[in-house]
Amino acid sequence: MSDRVSVSNAQIRLAVLWLIAAGVIFLLVLAQTVGGKYGNQSQRAWDWFLPTVVPTLSLILGAIVYAARASNTEQTVDRSVFRITFALSAFYLACVLTVLLLQPFSDLTPLEFITGTNVWLSAIQGIVGVALGAFFTSKS
Repeated sequence: MSDRVSVSNAQIRLAVLWLIAAGVIFLLVLAQTVGGKYGNQSQRAWDWFLPTVVPTLSLILGAIVYAARASNTEQTVDRSVFRITFALSAFYLACVLTVLLLQPFSDLTPLEFITGTNVWLSAIQGIVGVALGAFFTSKS
């Protein structure tokens, strides 16, 4: 069994994971906004949500576009680096979704609860960023 996988296939799998999860989370925040969960402070909810997914999703989609335009030679990436990156991404996105799902069980207001998670979500996002960096630099 090869210890390397196609970069383009790995990037597509990461993009699908991020697009689906970010889409679900987006729809949940949108439904909460429309439902008035955040009152007249819905902008703060979006200020919490957008930095949690947009930078990483932009990086992944940008890499796919760049790779598609760069060359026709198939590059590979270390399989274990891809698996770690995928697993960390899935864990992070599950944490973001869990924040929204657990909020009704908190005594805090919705905005206090979600914005209070920035500290540990940012730490996990940083680790995901390192994994993505390793993923994109382990190409050959």
